[in-house]
Amino acid sequence: MGLGITEEHVQLGESVRRFLGQRCPRDIARAGIEAPTEELPSFWKETADLGWLGLHLSESFGGQGYGIQELAIFVEELARACAPGPFLPTVAASAAIAAWGEPALQQAVLPALASGGVAAIAFPSTSILDSTKPDNDGAVVVTGTARPVLGGALAEWLVLPAAGEDGEVWCVVEGANVDAQEIASLDPIRRCASVTVQRLRVPAERQLRVDRDLLESLLSALSGADATGGSSWCVDTAAEYAKVREQFGRPIGQFQAVKHRCADMLVALEQAQAVTWSALRSIDECLGDDGDSPSRLPGAVAGALAPEAFCTVAKDCIQVLGGIGFTWEHDAHLYLRRALTLRQLLGGPAPWRRRVADLAVSGERHRMRLELPVGFDAFRDEIRKEAASIASQPQQERRRALVDSGLFVPHWAPPWGRDAGAVEQLVIDEELKEARLRRPHLQVGAWAAPTIAAHGTPEQQERWVRPTLLGEISWCQLFSEPGAGSDLASLSTKASRVEGGWRLNGQKVWTSMAAQADWGICLARSNPNTPKHLGITYFIVDMKSPGIDVRPLRELTGQAMFNEVFLDDVFVPDDCVVGEVDGGWPLARTTLANERVAMGSGSSFGGGIEALLTLVSSRGADPVTLDRVGALVAEAHSVALLGQRSTERAVTGARPGPEASVRKLLAAEHDQRTQEFGLGLLGGEGVSVEGAAQQWAFGFLANRCLTIAGGTSEVQRNVIAERILGLPRDPEPAKA
Repeated sequence: MGLGITEEHVQLGESVRRFLGQRCPRDIARAGIEAPTEELPSFWKETADLGWLGLHLSESFGGQGYGIQELAIFVEELARACAPGPFLPTVAASAAIAAWGEPALQQAVLPALASGGVAAIAFPSTSILDSTKPDNDGAVVVTGTARPVLGGALAEWLVLPAAGEDGEVWCVVEGANVDAQEIASLDPIRRCASVTVQRLRVPAERQLRVDRDLLESLLSALSGADATGGSSWCVDTAAEYAKVREQFGRPIGQFQAVKHRCADMLVALEQAQAVTWSALRSIDECLGDDGDSPSRLPGAVAGALAPEAFCTVAKDCIQVLGGIGFTWEHDAHLYLRRALTLRQLLGGPAPWRRRVADLAVSGERHRMRLELPVGFDAFRDEIRKEAASIASQPQQERRRALVDSGLFVPHWAPPWGRDAGAVEQLVIDEELKEARLRRPHLQVGAWAAPTIAAHGTPEQQERWVRPTLLGEISWCQLFSEPGAGSDLASLSTKASRVEGGWRLNGQKVWTSMAAQADWGICLARSNPNTPKHLGITYFIVDMKSPGIDVRPLRELTGQAMFNEVFLDDVFVPDDCVVGEVDGGWPLARTTLANERVAMGSGSSFGGGIEALLTLVSSRGADPVTLDRVGALVAEAHSVALLGQRSTERAVTGARPGPEASVRKLLAAEHDQRTQEFGLGLLGGEGVSVEGAAQQWAFGFLANRCLTIAGGTSEVQRNVIAERILGLPRDPEPAKA
């Protein structure tokens, strides 16, 4: 997986990867380590001939006429291969000239860069030059040293900032007019330089009318692509090594500590890809001709998260590799050096986190938007008419009309839904919202009814599915047990065959709605002589049956949202068995083949972050606090974007990515971090449960369940490591 989601972007990435596999084997990259000076790679001109150096440039300048998003896919693949050469500074400089240069400058420089010229641009950590105005024609005279400049010693053109009486001016200067000297670089494959200028006159037509925030966002987005490419190599390398390296008689990937480190590496990579993807889209919008003014937040978030994620996974990669990762001969240190260099060039994460915090506190928000494919106008018109017709009915009749029309659960198969695909579901959502039609949440019925619809008999479907959709019956879930939480297959509730049905005996726990529900979906062991995932049957239990004892379970908040349920010889008739006897385990994991697709609207922050920003705005914050706020806001943004990327995959027909699993893990832990930080900001007031402290104290306590319910974070990391990264499963315990 990479930045690209659409088929065109994926194909572009694969083309670049194949090319680099042939032209840039690792010995080519490593050759630059000991070289006395940096040189252009042998395949530099060939990349220009293929049009990749000008992907983002207008065809009038010899480019391909695409956008920054396509350029970033090229950058990402170069980074995955740890390719030598000043690709990143060259394309970043040409993008800046294309965005803010005068037409004459663009015509003089951009065709040369598209056809293989070399350029460099100052990154945020670069020291800037001094400038003075010698006359009234807009020219400036610049003097001083800019350092460090990535690729500066090879550059034929440089984009450098200079400070003067009238503010900062960005100058495009020729390499022949500066003294550029390589500096001993942390990354010996892609080196930096010290660029000295002595009283160089730069005419007005060679000055860029730069939007500084947008330029830095451009640099952070392209650097994010560089970071995600390198991070991908680190994640893949660590996972592959963990599969085959054996210690203590088994692959190290079977050890949970290694699994969790690898899973966290994937989480960091997916976050970096999500925020970089969003920043790239935002840059294309900002540089487009549509007149919109998109949020500057995505670029700041990419700067705060992506380079730091690269550093994290590069360090973790070496840790997983162990001793071999600490050797000069292994390539891992090349990626670590590149990660550190990239982070330092951007100035580190702190200024970016501060920018994120300042933007968020001042009210800046990034609105989640999804462009649906064309060709659904007729379908939209049809749904709009249906929605308007339903909305015209009395309030009490609308739910039934939605159910009858199949619009209540359109992703279900008929007769309950419409087998709606991803785009159709989103169109339906939009039109129902426009008509002010609300579909009540089915609660546990959202799990029970689809299973019955998919696996139940026609009589069972008629008995339970439609009444559930109409809100006439409610449900609870009798799955978890004291000894079977995350390991649900270890359940011990016993189902014994009797005349006409079954007798259930056992204890269930963490059951919400048990005291109010009409029916419960229950898993019980009907055959104890089979492996634990077999011999389980799926029952429908009438919650008013004799032998059911529901006891409120008071949680640490002081409330009792859950219950313990004791089953003492509870009779369940045969017609309440769904699916095959002993075949209930697959039913427990049932999701319809055409899953629900939804797209969040509004701000990319959750309610917890919005509350935190309100608290910070009302109380003020010191730099340390703002740094932490910026980190949490960036994390919240990444969580929302993981959901958006997952939805976009469904809409474009791309194969599913790991975003859903990563998002579940990250969102739960993010919410906990947010609530704890908000409570901490209250200081001594946080010892009370009154006023503002009441909200934050309750949120902190209540959120303890987020990393437990539905599978603990530890189990979720195992799932990510095993199912996504392919690490070996834990060995089965030895039988007595």
